[in-house]
Amino acid sequence: MISLIDYKVVEHFIKWNASEPDSELYIENVEKDEENASKYTYQMIEENPHCNKTVCTEYEAFEAAVVVFLCGLIVITVIGNTLIILAVLTTKRLRTVTNCFVTSLALADLLVGIFVMPPAIAVHIRGEWELGWILCDIWISLDILLCTASILSLCAISIDRYLAVTRPLTYSRRRRSKKLALTMILFVWIAAGAITCPPMLGWYEPDHNQGGVCRYNQNAGYVVFSAMGSFFLPMIVMVYVYARISCVVARRHQQLASTASKCTKKANLSCIRTESDSGSDKLSLRQSASKQTPQQNDTQEQKCPCCFRTEKRQKMKKRRRKNPNSPSSRRTTILMCVLTWLGWFNSAINPFIYAFYSPDFRLAFWRLTIRKCMRNKR
Repeated sequence: MISLIDYKVVEHFIKWNASEPDSELYIENVEKDEENASKYTYQMIEENPHCNKTVCTEYEAFEAAVVVFLCGLIVITVIGNTLIILAVLTTKRLRTVTNCFVTSLALADLLVGIFVMPPAIAVHIRGEWELGWILCDIWISLDILLCTASILSLCAISIDRYLAVTRPLTYSRRRRSKKLALTMILFVWIAAGAITCPPMLGWYEPDHNQGGVCRYNQNAGYVVFSAMGSFFLPMIVMVYVYARISCVVARRHQQLASTASKCTKKANLSCIRTESDSGSDKLSLRQSASKQTPQQNDTQEQKCPCCFRTEKRQKMKKRRRKNPNSPSSRRTTILMCVLTWLGWFNSAINPFIYAFYSPDFRLAFWRLTIRKCMRNKR
């Protein structure tokens, strides 16, 4: 598996030895065996006399920067999600039904930072998997299980918010009991396990444990099944749910605005009646006209959410239109690597999105970190 570091160095080798047979041999080896590109890279650096100190220093600096960045990402993931779990467990005010889903999300993201991301850094540094096929299968299974549980937890949070907005009275009574939330969380983890288990039961491509590469299951049927269950279906549900929430909020805002305008106009009419009783016929006509105007406004305002929904769908369709072009197999591999790390990066930013904006969570974080450190110093 060619890493980001090796891909950067390929261009340097072409510049070093454009006319040298070593350069042609290196490129030929990398193109034939991308899985062991790092081995050829280190061998080229050690044996090639044209590899001067400047280029080697650039290579090492780039490698160190990538490793430091990824290690920092792991630290942020572990600390952020640990704080969320401790805040919910130690703060009675945060033990709500909604925060049950947030805790499930934080647990999945925490395990991603502990068990999934560190081996990936080792693979990037070494360029190959060196821990055996059993640990490889366990690592891949944990990656699929935990990332799927994280995405499905996000989907459960969106459904919880949708029910709280669209059915505030009926859902508020049911949500007092945490059984519904625990049932949904249990379903999330069972569904994630169901998506993870098929390769263990034999649904994988033949000769998948060859070449010294620990890779995801590339069976076409399983790829479609896992992608639909762990990404596309939850994405469709979340897009639809949040679009509906936006429509409901916009419609209620319009209703409140129309109600306020009605009250203002009625107050103005009552003042006119008290000031003068003359021209009662004209006043009644004005009243009827003023009553018809808000009704027409209501009918027009009720159409607005539909227009809003249509525009939002068109914008979403434009956003979904992607045109992935990979000029070579190496760039495709690099693209897949970057997308994989972007998925894990989601585990690092979830605490900031779903918890750090809450004043109660921020107060709990301050109590668990700064306040506790100040007490220890005293």
